[in-house]
Amino acid sequence: MKPLRWLLAILLLPLVPNHAEPAPPAKTRVAILMFDGVEIIDFAGPYEVFGQAGFDVHTVSRDGKAVKTAMNLRVNVDHSFADAPAADIILVPGGDVEAAAKDEATRAWLLKNAASATQVMSVCTGSDILANTGLLDGQKATTFHNHFDHMAKNYPKVTVVRDQRWVQAGKLVTSAGLASGIDTALHVVANVRGTEAARSVAMHLEYAWSPDGGFIRGLMADQFMRMPEKPLAFDDGTKVTQLSSLGDTKYWETAYRIESPMDPVAFIAHVRTLAVDDKALRILDLRDAKQLAWEYTSERGGRWRLSLKADDKQADGSYRVVAKVMRLM
Repeated sequence: MKPLRWLLAILLLPLVPNHAEPAPPAKTRVAILMFDGVEIIDFAGPYEVFGQAGFDVHTVSRDGKAVKTAMNLRVNVDHSFADAPAADIILVPGGDVEAAAKDEATRAWLLKNAASATQVMSVCTGSDILANTGLLDGQKATTFHNHFDHMAKNYPKVTVVRDQRWVQAGKLVTSAGLASGIDTALHVVANVRGTEAARSVAMHLEYAWSPDGGFIRGLMADQFMRMPEKPLAFDDGTKVTQLSSLGDTKYWETAYRIESPMDPVAFIAHVRTLAVDDKALRILDLRDAKQLAWEYTSERGGRWRLSLKADDKQADGSYRVVAKVMRLM
């Protein structure tokens, strides 16, 4: 009987349940493109988001060497284009992007790796690097608010979106400027793991994330500011320095410091000459020689008034000029 018992025991072995733990799912892999002139928050903000989401994040540069950011911070890099592993998500940050956008090795690496990636994301002016590959041709995309016109002019096959914090076009996700990359990275996390997971990451980061977009810099009133068509150029050594710039969707105020051989009255008169030649501007009759204002209809909508007011000279010869733009209707 003993041999029979052993035989039965062996036959019954496959029926014993296997309690071994299943292998954990592979981590989502993220590759962040790095280059000299990269903006710190453009890669560091999304890096934090993806890291907190449990993604496997690595950095990649052309030669794998350290890069110097736009603010001169030196950052070590994990991989070169030659040895970088494949990634599910590719992040293209912005900054001083002119050289990177024109670099053929960068273009080739992006095209090769974008083909297998599930999400390709740009932040701020990183849209130029992405657009230069042709991947954005025929697509909608956004960028840094001061970069809208540049992108529209240099990449006419791309439809520039000015009123969204990020734009999803298939696997491509473009972000507005700087801190917008944090919101867009959370959006990408939501694409991969769901909105609740993205909200949990945002909560851990103590970040007020809105899946619907939140703050949109491209809708602020300064984006509707209409200066004369002729450029405000000076050949007499005049120096204009911005001191402050703030407002909302209906009103914006920017203060400048002027260092010039022209006194405040002459400066305003110079701008007036340019404005009078622009038939789209209706110059208002102001009796103060240090003030100037005009009204206009914006191509993007609404009736607006822009005013300039120059203060008296300071002891060092400089003076302030404040520009205000206000929505009328």
